[in-house]
Amino acid sequence: MIDKNMEHILAAHLNLNSSDVQSIESATDKDSHPCIYVTLARNPRITCPHDASHHIQSNGYYTRRIMISDRLFESTDVYLKVPRYYCKDCHKSFSEDFHMTPAGKTISYETVIKVMDLLKSPHMTFQEAAQLTGISVSSVVRIFDEHCHIPRRTFPEAVCVDEVYSPGSDFKDSDYVCIFYDFYEHKIIDVLPSRTKNYLHNYFQPFQGTGELNTVRFLIMDMHKTYKIIGRIYMKKAAICIDSFHVIKQLNDSLSKLRIRIMKRYNTDSIEYYLLKHWKFLLFDREINLDNKAKFNKKLGRYINYRQLLDMILSIDPQLDMAWHLKERYTVFNATATYETAPQLLDDLIRDFVLANIPEFSKFTGAISNWRKEIVNSFLMYKGRRVNNGIAESLNATISTLLFNTRGIRNVERRRKRIMYAINKTGFMIK
Repeated sequence: MIDKNMEHILAAHLNLNSSDVQSIESATDKDSHPCIYVTLARNPRITCPHDASHHIQSNGYYTRRIMISDRLFESTDVYLKVPRYYCKDCHKSFSEDFHMTPAGKTISYETVIKVMDLLKSPHMTFQEAAQLTGISVSSVVRIFDEHCHIPRRTFPEAVCVDEVYSPGSDFKDSDYVCIFYDFYEHKIIDVLPSRTKNYLHNYFQPFQGTGELNTVRFLIMDMHKTYKIIGRIYMKKAAICIDSFHVIKQLNDSLSKLRIRIMKRYNTDSIEYYLLKHWKFLLFDREINLDNKAKFNKKLGRYINYRQLLDMILSIDPQLDMAWHLKERYTVFNATATYETAPQLLDDLIRDFVLANIPEFSKFTGAISNWRKEIVNSFLMYKGRRVNNGIAESLNATISTLLFNTRGIRNVERRRKRIMYAINKTGFMIK
């Protein structure tokens, strides 16, 4: 016999009350493998599920094996002896449903719940969940597929759209998943296997006539033209807004290319090369205290602080000096402008970027000219907050981690559900 503590643990795993159990016995099979046999008690008041008859007699037991996700039972086979009954009126046999496992399954509800709880973590793989619950990887995947049911969320007033690199799925037309976010609720609306124009058209066409997309007031995005095209067609009442993070990133990338071009003109042992290579962060980091206490620099042979180092860097080339000051002006504009002041300030910046005629800035200058209206729209406010794609940038890192951990998932729908389940923490149904 097993001890009382293990009896209580086993009964809890099987969703049983003490009155449901007649006996619990330990034994060994023919190969000397440990087994536990749980004999369920007969119900003296049971009626026939076919005709509600009370004329019932015993009809023996049937035995079924149950998977228990507890290390106490990982080397033990657990068998249930379930009472069978016979109806004298309709002449049919039946057994009582104790709801210990999903219908037709050998894995307990407790195991299902544990698997689904584990998979809420974006860091958890199917293989790790299998190891922690003592069942096979295929069983974990099957549990997830059967119990995770996640429809898309309704499109809200403020929508963010972004993409995450995700190669290796069954969907061959794109290496990116396209994700729509609720800006205010910080939830995923839906995950699509492609960001291509044709796919997005096919996805949004059924929305026409429903009125749902007419409620969208803001569509926040990067400078991906397809999103703009789709937004204009299907979200006609939405202001299309370019996320400021993407604009600043493109600006910094342009300045970095200029820095590299100038640096390559100098010998690797020169002061100019040293400054442009080892102190480059001074061109981009606006949080650093430039007026720090001076420290001795062996290369320069003197005490110097960050502001003096930055001045030396900018004096290397007049284009670099001009480019840095333009970058600073745009950064201040982005941080301080309002929707009302942005149009004129942005026009002044575009003019000065054009006049500067810096080759590395030509792409950026063209971008802020072509996306002028959408950049101005990024200064709009929604429920007291400036619209932005911060939620996408924040969750994209988590999703990338999840996709890396689940790179073996080729099934598009399974990948979609795994992302939404881990981020939204919803969609789990036990039955």
